[in-house]
Amino acid sequence: MKYILELQEGTKVKLIILIFVLFFSFYYVFKNYKTAHLQSKILSLIGIVGSIWLMYYEINKNNSVELLKRNFELTTGTIEKYLVPNIKGAIPSVGKGADHNYIKYSYEVNDKTETNSYDENYFIKIPDIKPNLNIPYLVIYEKTNPLNSFILLNYPINNADDLNRYQEKFSHGIPDDTFKKETAE
Repeated sequence: MKYILELQEGTKVKLIILIFVLFFSFYYVFKNYKTAHLQSKILSLIGIVGSIWLMYYEINKNNSVELLKRNFELTTGTIEKYLVPNIKGAIPSVGKGADHNYIKYSYEVNDKTETNSYDENYFIKIPDIKPNLNIPYLVIYEKTNPLNSFILLNYPINNADDLNRYQEKFSHGIPDDTFKKETAE
């Protein structure tokens, strides 16, 4: 029970929806197995397998962020690609929807260059206003798994003292403005 309470709010909501899909898919298959058409059985099976896979994916994503929060290190990184799609570029009639805000960045850990990317999610926000791509930003990463990381656009590195100042700030714990709020206020 404690584990469920520690999940992020966004993860809890998605898990509840997926549990409903899983429950109704199971119910449909067992209740109507002899009378249902083959297509309905296949769709129910896809609902069952898809729900289980998506629940695993959401819990794994939540666990990755929690591990990062417990065992983090800081470095600097540079933005390689920053994409904020134009909503007018979406063409629903041909099935093309607007993409999510996306960022790709690189950073150095133990004399090795790492590259990571992510879409905007309920853990971290990617602003719609394009940041300065010519300066480095603070990167938070998990010590034991450096690929588990986020670039923090609200912590630009404008001079040599910024990294030291941010490291001092983070030495007392992760500041509240680093990740999105876990609960709605």
